[in-house]
Amino acid sequence: MKMKKKLVGVSVALMLVASLTLAGCGGKTAEDPLADGVLKIGTNATYVPFEYRDENNEMVGFDIDMGNAIAEELGVKAEWVDTGFDGIFNGLTSNQYEMIIAGTSITEERQKTFNMSSPYTANGIVIVSRNDGTPAKTADDLKGKKVGVQIETTSDYAAEKIIENGTDMNLSKFDAMLDAFTALEGKTIDYILTDKPVGQFYTSKKPDVYSITSETLSNEPIGITMRKNDTEFAQKIEETLQKLRDNGKLAELSQKWFGEDITENINTELKDY
Repeated sequence: MKMKKKLVGVSVALMLVASLTLAGCGGKTAEDPLADGVLKIGTNATYVPFEYRDENNEMVGFDIDMGNAIAEELGVKAEWVDTGFDGIFNGLTSNQYEMIIAGTSITEERQKTFNMSSPYTANGIVIVSRNDGTPAKTADDLKGKKVGVQIETTSDYAAEKIIENGTDMNLSKFDAMLDAFTALEGKTIDYILTDKPVGQFYTSKKPDVYSITSETLSNEPIGITMRKNDTEFAQKIEETLQKLRDNGKLAELSQKWFGEDITENINTELKDY
């Protein structure tokens, strides 16, 4: 009898320790990725002004502010994971984070593999010209000119395709868009091919130096990427994103980073150059 009581006491104690351990871990679960009070977000902090590192090596940008606002609405803390874009989707499928906010285009191929939110903006290639030069309005106007792009971006791929289609140009590839705009201002290149929001950001900083002079040459709706099987979580993120639209937060952040609202009247049709 005494032994039985002792065993029961040990069992109860073990159960209590186990329950306290689980409670202390507060780990994420498949049913609730936010169970630990943290929203882990994958990004690639090289894409000004969406996500990049400032002079203090802090991640800043439109996407960063938006992700933080989503976390705040959900009552959790945002934790950002900066990773190379070539491995960012593998990081999501291997549960290194719960979603990706990295200026990611919504494509049919990605929608087959992942949950994609509705677009919060759209991207597209534009031409930026110096104000003291001849404005380039179409890709044909780039023939024989020195054109700057950021390496390994959609602008880089678009420029290569323009060359393949018969419009020869002298292509300069830069590691960062800031370097390209410095070169344009310094007149070592004639034009820049870049994503429209990036062009809007830089031209808003120096409107007396350069301007966007073309129509958008392509269109890529941009959304948040989540795992395919996290349907309830994806719905929660979609509802929160809509709330940020309705309460004006997305418009406020857009004005902060772009000088205009690029989150309304979004063209949702994917159109490659």
